[in-house]
Amino acid sequence: MSRRLIFLPFGALVLLTAVLALLLGGRMANTTETEVIERVVAIYLGEAGAEAARTDCRAVPAQSEGLWLVITCASQDGVGFEYFIDRFGRVADRKPFEGQA
Repeated sequence: MSRRLIFLPFGALVLLTAVLALLLGGRMANTTETEVIERVVAIYLGEAGAEAARTDCRAVPAQSEGLWLVITCASQDGVGFEYFIDRFGRVADRKPFEGQA
């Protein structure tokens, strides 16, 4: 067996790892806060029903490691949701709450 054939699987693995790293890095670099907030507001409007409004939501930077934003959406009576967004723009967790927002 040729030496080239021995290193072919290793080279393919390195190439696959590089492609995945570029795809994930590009996704992270190109995701904007506005896009994420708009997507979460659309989720909230679908969950909360007809009485929900886009102005019910606000976003702040997350204080936890691994998270990017915390988006709080609450109606006038203080009932709503907190959405925890990771650096890739995905909803990592959602917590319903009642009370003062």
